[in-house]
Amino acid sequence: MDAEEEKQVGPDEEEEVTEATEPEPQSDNDFMAGAMLANGIVFVWMQALSVFRQFFSQLPPRFLVDVSYILYLLAGYLASRQVIRRAKRDYLKAGLKTAGYSTIMGLLILSSMNSDQTLALAIPLGVCYFAGGILGSYIETKDRLKRRGVEASS
Repeated sequence: MDAEEEKQVGPDEEEEVTEATEPEPQSDNDFMAGAMLANGIVFVWMQALSVFRQFFSQLPPRFLVDVSYILYLLAGYLASRQVIRRAKRDYLKAGLKTAGYSTIMGLLILSSMNSDQTLALAIPLGVCYFAGGILGSYIETKDRLKRRGVEASS
């Protein structure tokens, strides 16, 4: 009887393990977490620019603008990539949705600041978030296809 009980418990445990490893469907919380990550990176950069103003004033302004755009793009990429890792499918949709949430959150944060350049910063920020979301979904799709190709050939 003990052997029969062990056989019955074995398959149930395997089913639980496979269910636990599958990612859950994405919720709005996932997209909000991605938006917080993207905006956190951007606003840490903005704080660094203001805190270390004396150092950054020695650099050419065009260089700082280029570095800022690269960081905005990187923030959108990292946020979308983290959210997309939990997705089972529709990677582009998840990347764009993350970018949309990031842009809306960025606009809310920018509107709370006392700045005349809110719109001037919001447009490049949104464009970079969407470009980062597309880039993140493309690279994640490429990586998953590569892993499937390796698994299929082995």
